[in-house]
Amino acid sequence: MPSQEITGKAFEYACIKALFDKLSSQTDVELLEDVNFNNTKSAFEQLTEAEKKDDLLAALRGVEIIAPLEPNLAFPDVKEPLILSIQPDKKGQKGDVRDVLCVRNEKGWNIGLSCKNNHEAVKHSRLSRTIDFGKEWLGYSVSENYKNAINPLFDELDDLKSKKARWAGIDKKDERFYIPLLKAFLEELSNLNKEHADVPEKLLNYLLGRNDFYKVIKHTKERTTEVKPFNIYGTLGLSTKVQKEMYKITRLKMPTEILKMDFKKDSTNTVQIICDNGWTLSLRIHNASEWVEPSLKFDIQLVGVPNNLGSRIEAW
Repeated sequence: MPSQEITGKAFEYACIKALFDKLSSQTDVELLEDVNFNNTKSAFEQLTEAEKKDDLLAALRGVEIIAPLEPNLAFPDVKEPLILSIQPDKKGQKGDVRDVLCVRNEKGWNIGLSCKNNHEAVKHSRLSRTIDFGKEWLGYSVSENYKNAINPLFDELDDLKSKKARWAGIDKKDERFYIPLLKAFLEELSNLNKEHADVPEKLLNYLLGRNDFYKVIKHTKERTTEVKPFNIYGTLGLSTKVQKEMYKITRLKMPTEILKMDFKKDSTNTVQIICDNGWTLSLRIHNASEWVEPSLKFDIQLVGVPNNLGSRIEAW
């Protein structure tokens, strides 16, 4: 069975192919077949024929939802061709969550798709001794108190790594590592939030990026595709002189304050951050490898979104 990384890349390929197939009969479209594109194509070719068919159907349903919302895709004001490309992974690490880009010209109109294959995680960030999550996420460095709190935990993990330990053999890993690390994380985030009024907005900027996008989610079990427009900066659904938008996509309000931060009820590995304007984050920490290593990984999900974030689901 292909890994989650392979199936994720394969769905990116399906989405860019669906865009090309749908739009090439309506407008001049160029497909940027670079190394990033070839990586997704290679992943797609590792699927079974049934899996390929499902990916292409799911992607097509997503494109059929998005295309009428974006007049610039098929009815542009400019003569430049529509260029479709796959973003390199490093863009996501630097805060651009879009996987597939649709661009009319470098300084002009563009939109992006964030393609999700059976999951809705927005980030898979890590915590370690050397990662300053405050600087990386928010632009504000963590304190010495935070470093002093986490260093003994990572000292122990370094020792276990040197002994080639497996996580399966670690007793009470939640009590020994997850809980104290999450407590230190929450305390530091709380202190940064008290010092800097823009922490809530910067936190969402880090997770969602500084570009609007459509999240396209393939639900294999239900055989449906879900599309959510994250229109934070007001760039989605813009009309052209040739074609008006189908309807105005609501612009979302960013959070201005954190209302509550705490462990999820009855959980030892997940914390929740509740903000105003409808935003709630879930951060589950876990070991990302079979072998012990001196870092732990977050699975970060949006479990609460503004009421006016639209969502459309189509069966395939």
